Amino acid sequence: MVHQGWLPLWAELLDQLGAATNDRTKAQLSAEVVFLAHDERLHEVNLGWHPGAEEVLWRPALQEAKRSQNGDTNVRYRAGDEARYLRQLLDLVAERAPYLDVRYAF
Repeated sequence: MVHQGWLPLWAELLDQLGAATNDRTKAQLSAEVVFLAHDERLHEVNLGWHPGAEEVLWRPALQEAKRSQNGDTNVRYRAGDEARYLRQLLDLVAERAPYLDVRYAF
């Protein structure tokens, strides 16, 4: 999820991964990056269950509507912004965890 301070938190996570992982394991690591997609029905459920989480998940200023294959209305990060967020994250991985193969990202 993209939120204030998300990249420093990822940097910390990648540093912890590197510190806790031996070279043999690092040689085998791969990751997938999937940026958040959210839907209106889940948003309504979450508002009743955990409204504080929805302040982070449901961010219309950062998101755009998308119609899913099943006909539901979803939101995702705006296309141009998502590409920028992805580039920032991949650059951070290259800097902090160059051993980590990101094999799929969207």
